[in-house]
Amino acid sequence: MREIGQSIVEAKARVQKIVGIPVLVKINGGRGKSSLYHGKVTALFPSIFTVELEGGEKRTFSYSDVHTKNVLFLKSKDTD
Repeated sequence: MREIGQSIVEAKARVQKIVGIPVLVKINGGRGKSSLYHGKVTALFPSIFTVELEGGEKRTFSYSDVHTKNVLFLKSKDTD
């Protein structure tokens, strides 16, 4: 569920702040299923962004995924 008072523009700004920084990516798969991956945001586009996962796999997400919390970025212990 999205946060009240938040907009897609704010979701884009949050993603722009973490470009190139190693983070823990939590992806909501629906029906209570979620997956955790280590990765970093590598590319930004007007409607989507690309995340390169630790194994070299690239996944794309929309900013609305961040807005609705289907994709969460958590602080990675590797950055400490």
